Amino acid sequence: MLLLNSINPYAKNTYNCVGVCMTIKYLNIKVKDLEENKSISISDSIKHLIEIFHFLDLRRFDQIIISNDVNIEINKIKKSKLNKNSSIYAKVITTIIKDKIHILLILNKIFALTLIKNEKDEFMYKNALHVFHHELAHIHDYNKKIDIFEKQMISERYSGMQAITFPLAEICWSEYIANYVSSSSTKANSFPLVTAQTLASLLISMGKELKIKIMVFKSNKDRKDVFDDVKKDIEKILKTAAYLLGYLHGLNITLGELCDKAEYIIDKSSFKDTWAMMNDELSIMRGLYPYAWDNLSIYKKLANCTFFYYKRLGIILKENESKELYFVVM
Repeated sequence: MLLLNSINPYAKNTYNCVGVCMTIKYLNIKVKDLEENKSISISDSIKHLIEIFHFLDLRRFDQIIISNDVNIEINKIKKSKLNKNSSIYAKVITTIIKDKIHILLILNKIFALTLIKNEKDEFMYKNALHVFHHELAHIHDYNKKIDIFEKQMISERYSGMQAITFPLAEICWSEYIANYVSSSSTKANSFPLVTAQTLASLLISMGKELKIKIMVFKSNKDRKDVFDDVKKDIEKILKTAAYLLGYLHGLNITLGELCDKAEYIIDKSSFKDTWAMMNDELSIMRGLYPYAWDNLSIYKKLANCTFFYYKRLGIILKENESKELYFVVM
């Protein structure tokens, strides 16, 4: 009996989907603002790609929306207020209908056009293929998590320190596992190398900015806008690190092999210990995934990485008996 991993090059690093994969006929593809022939070509290309990635768990995935602006579509569905004119290529979101979670994929129209195979621009097509693979890996991961703690995902509300650390831990895991699973559709000198270089640049530029912002916040605790900026900077660094670790673990390479300059910058930065903690914890979580996961406490140690990095930068997260969050700046 042949395993899917042995006959499909993209099935590497995948937790096989047995008897639960989606049938394409249940997928609604809605294409906006494109002429009919291109709409048909995009839809056919997407259906073909989903057949290629059929080994992923795509249950609950029942709609794709293709439009000019991903954020506008998210705002319509989630009643959110994300910035318009976004440059986002793709985004997986969930909706709850009659207490059941449904999964949607929203694609930027220009990006979706690159999913039509074009021998004249093979490079762009392969890059688009990897991004699409990454998004399907998010859907795969959503399904695994929904199976384990659907009720908690619908009703859980974090408070106190967890309101800062747990949502970020969930995002870090999500980006990590999506890149781990989809790493088979890219090469080390492509997306992984760019991600390593991006993290290195963030640590250099944001490292200096964070010190200044924390000094400002220390002198005036009422400057919530400054803390919000610090929070965004820390989130960006941690998410990029998780993204990069997914590639490294998926491709089974070290950071030194990929980009020795990035390794050197991390080693000399205040992020060094947090990077090592995230590396270890994400590996442990992946080793337990999904069958040894049982509730949202699986994120606890990864969330502690966020707490540790705040502390390393001079901000200690605390909470009172009423689970209200406050800070001590060293």
